[in-house]
Amino acid sequence: MGLFRSPSPLLAAAVLSSSAGLVLSAAAPAGTAPLDAVQPAPAAPAAPAPSPGTGHVHMPISRTVRLEAHLKVGEELDLGRPGRSVGDQFVFSGDLRPVGAQGKQDGRASGRIGGYCVITDTTLNAGQCSTTAVLREGQITVQGEQTGIPTPAPVVNAVTGGTGEFRNATGQVTQRFLTPSVREFTFRLTLHNPEPAAHQVPRGPVDAGFGSRTAPPTR
Repeated sequence: MGLFRSPSPLLAAAVLSSSAGLVLSAAAPAGTAPLDAVQPAPAAPAAPAPSPGTGHVHMPISRTVRLEAHLKVGEELDLGRPGRSVGDQFVFSGDLRPVGAQGKQDGRASGRIGGYCVITDTTLNAGQCSTTAVLREGQITVQGEQTGIPTPAPVVNAVTGGTGEFRNATGQVTQRFLTPSVREFTFRLTLHNPEPAAHQVPRGPVDAGFGSRTAPPTR
C-alpha cells in the first residue's frame, strides 16, 4: 500500500470550487465588487427644486416684452488717441415705453434704460455693449456685440439675467434702430421657476403692452 491515496471525488470537488473562488477574487481589480455581488440600482433623477419660500414647483414660462427706448443721453467719449479708436465709448440712457400688439406705443414711460458700448473694431464701428432695462417688475440685463455704433444695425443680443420677476431669466433681445434717438427692443424671455401669481408684482394699465406669458412647448 502506498503512502498517498487518491482523494475522494467529494473532496476534489470542494478543493476545485475553493480554488476557482480564489482565482476570481484575485482577477478582480482592487476596490471593485466581486462578480457575483448585487449591484445597487441607479439613483432616480432629482426633482425640480421648489420656489424659495413657497414649497411649490413651477414650470418655466415664456414671455415676450416689446419696448421703445427714447434716448435722452447719447454721448460718444473720445478716449486715448484723438478720433475713433479702440477703447472709445458710447454711453446712453433714456425712457422706456411699452409697445402694444399693433406695434404702437402708448406714450407713457414705463421704465428706463441705460448702457454703454466699448469700441473693439474701428472698421465696423463694432463694440461690446452692456444694457440694463429697469422696469417696475424688475431689471433685465443684456450683453453682446453691436456694429455701426452709435446708430447700430439690427442685432440680437443675449439676456444675461435679471431681478424681481425677471430673476433667473434667459433668452434674447432683438434691437432695431428707428431714429437717432429711438430704438425698439423685443425681449423673448424664458422665466425659470417663476413665482405664483399671488407673489408677483401687480401689473397695472402701464404694463398693458408688455406682451403675453405662455408655457414653452413640450419637447
